[in-house]
Amino acid sequence: VPSMEALSRLTLDPYRTIIAYPNLLRAVWNSLLLAVASATIIMLVTAVICWIVVKTRLPGRWLLDNFASLPMVFPGIVLGLAIMILYLTIPAGIYGTIWIMLIAYVTRFMPYGLRYNTTSMLQIHKELEESAAMSGASWTTTFWRIILPLLKPGLVAGWIYIVIVSIRELSSSILLYSPGTEVVSIVIWELWENGQYVELSALGVMLILALFVLVLAAQWLGRQFGIREL
Repeated sequence: VPSMEALSRLTLDPYRTIIAYPNLLRAVWNSLLLAVASATIIMLVTAVICWIVVKTRLPGRWLLDNFASLPMVFPGIVLGLAIMILYLTIPAGIYGTIWIMLIAYVTRFMPYGLRYNTTSMLQIHKELEESAAMSGASWTTTFWRIILPLLKPGLVAGWIYIVIVSIRELSSSILLYSPGTEVVSIVIWELWENGQYVELSALGVMLILALFVLVLAAQWLGRQFGIREL
C-alpha cells in the first residue's frame, strides 16, 4: 500500500511532457488515418472476395480465399520485411511514405475482414440475387443495394475490430516508417528505446483510455446496426 509520503509526490508532469512531445499529434493523426483507411478498404475488398467465393461457382475460387487468408500465416515483422524489400526493388516511389504503411496494414489485416464478411455472406440466400436479376438489376446494383446492406452487421463489426488492432500495430510499422509517418506505436517504442519510462507509462495510460472510449463507441455503433456482441 503506498504511503502518504509517496502519494504526496504524485504528479501529472509526465502527462504534460508527453502531450508536448514533438511527434505525438502527427503520430495520432497518422494512426487514425491508417486505421480508418485500411479498415474501409479491407471490408469493401473482402466483401467482393467473399461474394466470389461463396456465391459463385468460378473454378479455383478457393485459391482466392486461401490467398487472401495467407498473411495470417506470417508474423508482422516478416510481412513488413517482405513489403520493404519488394518496394525497394520496384521503382514505385512509395517507400518512405505513408502509402507503403497503408499497403502493409491492408495486407496484414485482410484475413480478419475476410472472416467477418464470410460469416455474414453465408447467411444471405441466393434467391435474393436471383429475384434482383429477374427484375432487371445489374450485378453492381444488386451488390450495392442488396448484398452490402445485408452485410452491414458484419461489415461494421469487422471495420471496428480492424480499426482497433491497426491503432496498436507495431511489428510491420517499425520497418516501414520514416520521419513524418510515425504512428502511436512507434512513439511508444521510441520512448522505450530512449529510457523515458515515465513518459512511456503516461502515454500507455492515455492509449488505454482512448481505446476504452473507442470500444464503448464501437459497442454503441454496433447496436445501431443490430450487432449484439463485439
